[in-house]
Amino acid sequence: MNDSQRLLLIASSKMQRTPAFERGVGLARARGWSLRILAVDYVKVLELLGLFNHQALATLRDSYLQNHRRWLESEAAQERERGLDCTVQVLWSDHIVDEIRNCIAVTQPLMLIKDVHREPVLKRVFSTPLDWHLLQDCQCPVQFVMPGDDALPSKILAAVNLYRAEDVDLRLNDAILRAAMDLGIQTGASVHVLYTYDWSAIYAAATPKLGMLPIDTGFQEALNDAHEESFGLLCDRHGVDARHRHFLTGTPMATINAFARQNRFDLLVIGTLPRHHLTRIMGNTAEGLLGHAACSVLIVKVPVTLGEDSQLAGFV
Repeated sequence: MNDSQRLLLIASSKMQRTPAFERGVGLARARGWSLRILAVDYVKVLELLGLFNHQALATLRDSYLQNHRRWLESEAAQERERGLDCTVQVLWSDHIVDEIRNCIAVTQPLMLIKDVHREPVLKRVFSTPLDWHLLQDCQCPVQFVMPGDDALPSKILAAVNLYRAEDVDLRLNDAILRAAMDLGIQTGASVHVLYTYDWSAIYAAATPKLGMLPIDTGFQEALNDAHEESFGLLCDRHGVDARHRHFLTGTPMATINAFARQNRFDLLVIGTLPRHHLTRIMGNTAEGLLGHAACSVLIVKVPVTLGEDSQLAGFV
């Protein structure tokens, strides 16, 4: 086994095998990768108690960490007996993002896996949830696992975007399909590809650069045909079966969500391009899908170098 081929699982503090835990174990075993399990604990109540008694805080903290480490090691030992290369790390810190970032820098995982954590919309106005921090900081693909999902996906939906023709956008589509097809091969899941054609969004995006576009039926049909042809070529390049290609019209977020729910997909693969100096690194569609997706979400990121948004800086 290549030591560089590893998954990083962010474990829950609840000391139980969550859907992300099972997904991490299942994927690592299916792909022959090692699994690194990281748990970062912090109980604010204990810290408040420590304001009055530092020695008691140290004792309580050590006891908590020992219990969590003992439980995780027990679960890891079971997986090692089944042939999985599995390591465990348990830390106490209220700077969970920094600890995860440090672990990513050291281990260089091929994918990070975590249970999805949804925050109320109003709460997001005042603070940035952990999941958004991970998306901003993690250069490898990030998979957020929904409650109730199986250890391995059986039906994968890859959503691509053909609105823009810049080199980095086209390569992101290739990265999305490579990730989806690779997962399908390794897990035995079927892979479908979806493109949602939204005429109104294309028209609005093009108007500032090109001025008022023709709105007659013939022009719209020609543009629709061009996008459908581009979608077909993309699918051809990745060997996607004709029955698994879906060219739909509508608003992307609503259409993708409805299609995934109606057809019972259990993993949605989407992509995003981080933009430097922007607090919101995801487009509205990707952000909405992560917050309201009907299934687990794998987000593929293609980093770009500073000042060179049209060029790829690499893909892990």
